[in-house]
Amino acid sequence: MTADEVRHEIDGATEMFAAWEKEHGIRVSPSIHFTGGEPLLYQGLWKVVAHSRGKGYGVAIMTNGSLITKKDAEQASSLGVSDTQLSLEGPPDIHDSIRGRGSFGQMAGGLEHLIRAGNRVSANVTLSRLNASKIEETVKTARNMGFYGIGFSRVVPWGRGKSLQNDLLPPEEIKSAYRQIHSLNSTSFEVVSGDPLAGTLLDIKPPPNRGLTLSGCSAGFSGVTVTSDGSVMACRRIGLVAGNLKKKSLREIWASSKLLWQLRSRENYRGKCGSCSFWPSCRGCRAVAYNYSVTQGKPDLFADDPQCWAGVAKEDGEIGE
Repeated sequence: MTADEVRHEIDGATEMFAAWEKEHGIRVSPSIHFTGGEPLLYQGLWKVVAHSRGKGYGVAIMTNGSLITKKDAEQASSLGVSDTQLSLEGPPDIHDSIRGRGSFGQMAGGLEHLIRAGNRVSANVTLSRLNASKIEETVKTARNMGFYGIGFSRVVPWGRGKSLQNDLLPPEEIKSAYRQIHSLNSTSFEVVSGDPLAGTLLDIKPPPNRGLTLSGCSAGFSGVTVTSDGSVMACRRIGLVAGNLKKKSLREIWASSKLLWQLRSRENYRGKCGSCSFWPSCRGCRAVAYNYSVTQGKPDLFADDPQCWAGVAKEDGEIGE
């Protein structure tokens, strides 16, 4: 999509949010996360970021950091990008072993440009067997480099992630990792995870209305992905297409997509996920669940999250049978 086409679709989304506010009496605070692939490869990036900010969107950029120049960093700062997220897989040796020799240095150079220009920059780690033993060391690395905080997510066995299928952490180990991550969070340095499973370890009880969805996996509920050809997906790592903006408006896709409505219906969820009391605030990661089922030769968008520890010894307020 050209920059003009992207701006046109941003205008369409803006009209949708305005209609929601008028019709339902709600306040919408939309945001757009520009990612990829690598968003810095898109020549119209700053044009569409500027348009997004002009329409009142919060904007984040998710990048590996290697292509960020001084000019890019100044653009991000002047346009009011709220968060630039750089990929960090661990201390230098771990990072380079996963992303390629020299990649840590390239990322660090991009980070330096961003910080000098006054940007707010966070780190994001993709958890697997390759780096799970280095969580505390990774947090220290990020803090010392000047990040304001760090977030942890899981490997999805999709795209290049398929090669890491054997490095997925088993349920007990992912649970232990998230406990450690929560313990490292502080007021001076943010250590978090947006993973639905991680949220079940916090002292937050599921809502009494088992059908009310307030958080958890965003697929079909609170966000969509728009790819470079206009395809709309519930999640970029699920890969299933709900519609295309060259044929239908975003509002029409959001309201009428069979795929999106299937994700919103609890009765479609299988096994432990479907019956779990945390369904309204978790639902597992649909991308992990679906792509893992694909690797097993049984594609199922509503399969159990294979890394969920449901059935493991239960503690108060945690997932368990």
